[in-house]
Amino acid sequence: MRNYCWKYIILILLPAFNLIAQDYSWWNETHYWDGQSHWSSYMKVSPAFMGPNAFPIPFAEKMILKPEFDVRFSNHLNSGETARDVYMRFALPIGEKASLKFSMNPIEYFEMDSVIRNDRVVRDEFPKGYASGDLLVEMNALIFKNINTQFIFNMGLKTASGSQFRNARYTDSPAYYFDLSYHLEKSVTEDLSYDLGALLGLYVWQTYMVNNRQNDAILGALTFNLSYKDYTLSNSLRGFKGYLGNGDFPLLYAAKISRNWNAYELYLQKQVSFHDYPYNSIQLGFKLYL
Repeated sequence: MRNYCWKYIILILLPAFNLIAQDYSWWNETHYWDGQSHWSSYMKVSPAFMGPNAFPIPFAEKMILKPEFDVRFSNHLNSGETARDVYMRFALPIGEKASLKFSMNPIEYFEMDSVIRNDRVVRDEFPKGYASGDLLVEMNALIFKNINTQFIFNMGLKTASGSQFRNARYTDSPAYYFDLSYHLEKSVTEDLSYDLGALLGLYVWQTYMVNNRQNDAILGALTFNLSYKDYTLSNSLRGFKGYLGNGDFPLLYAAKISRNWNAYELYLQKQVSFHDYPYNSIQLGFKLYL
């Protein structure tokens, strides 16, 4: 009986022993490891070489009027890679002049071929599995408002809570941004209206580079929303440009069609990359007004 107990214990612990004894000689040879530097210093912590959610880029958005809960499923298209995830956001107004927003990707599935693996200096020889994302906390404060315009201060803090840094999904380092946004809304008829938004700010994140521990970027975004009765067509262009020039200039365009009911909204969005972001995405979402 005692021998059987030992066999069960060995079977339970075997996966852990295999993980500890994992052979990284292939990685050392592929990336010409110098035998001393930590493997993380070889990775490229920039949007062009990370997962689709490693660097959240804000939209130019107006102040929210009531609590919102947003759930979205995304399929990110990239040759040689599979990436799908679920996104969640909770937004809470604080009086009429401020709001807090909490968002993250609780689950992301990924799989990549050897070409992308080597390009991103990924640590696992066969990168495939699940990751959980970073928590992003945003604060919005209304500076000025009249009937048709809003002027808003925005601040975002990305925590280092995400997983799978070794597989280049999340950065395992903090980031933050500050920006100002201006919004103009006009009614054309009783049923037709539009609004314009512009955002400008600073985006900062930490890297693992020996000589450049931090990257600073100019952040910008534009939005144009056209609403007819309960339908809204949204167009947005957003991105930032870092100073290192190592894939740190993502530029994204998104088109979204949404149907709004009194208590909830259903939307479909297509996102296209123009620069330094390897994914084009199709997204289906549901927003609940609490």
